[in-house]
Amino acid sequence: MDTMFVSRTYLESLSTADLISLADEYGIDIPENLNRRFIIGELLEAVEDAGEEKKETLQESDVLPEGKELPTSYNETCITAVIRNPAWVYVYWDISSFDIEKLQQNHAFSSLSLKLCFFSGADAEKPAEVFDISVSLKDREQYILLPTTNRYLRVDLVSEFKNQLPQVLAYSKTINLPQNLPQINTKTLEQDISPIMELSGFKEIIKNHYLNHRESFN
Repeated sequence: MDTMFVSRTYLESLSTADLISLADEYGIDIPENLNRRFIIGELLEAVEDAGEEKKETLQESDVLPEGKELPTSYNETCITAVIRNPAWVYVYWDISSFDIEKLQQNHAFSSLSLKLCFFSGADAEKPAEVFDISVSLKDREQYILLPTTNRYLRVDLVSEFKNQLPQVLAYSKTINLPQNLPQINTKTLEQDISPIMELSGFKEIIKNHYLNHRESFN
């Protein structure tokens, strides 16, 4: 293959299909559904193993090649939930252009939502509680205030239809939520908390949340 300058940043700007195509040029066998980060890692290692000349063409760089910008979407339908701190979880997702077009062409499509599935145990088959948060086709992220009653959370990206059953477009991994948190209410602002919880910034989080979202306090 022709030698060209490629950095990790450049690889991250490519679609998964382009990464797989590039891997084929380097003779790398990519298993089905392999995470794109592993594909990028395999590409970087392949060039390093090929010799010094190719290693220099695929070196780490914090500067994007001229004319290249990170995309706003990798054109994959997926969703991820990450614990931001003891009180909040951060959810971000993407929807492929194919799925967006499919939804827009379906006259029965009515809305998109995040279905929060809270489980009491890691092996529980059915959620103990379910809550829905409406989002738009343009939304790509959401902060969610955590309840203190359940231990595990999975977030589903769901499309809703008129006179049709909802469709789960993607779902996150089930994550273990922090336990034994103080109840979130007006008394929380003044009650004492453990030193570890204080180090986490929980008290400041609650104060800020109370100032901006008082309606969610008990």
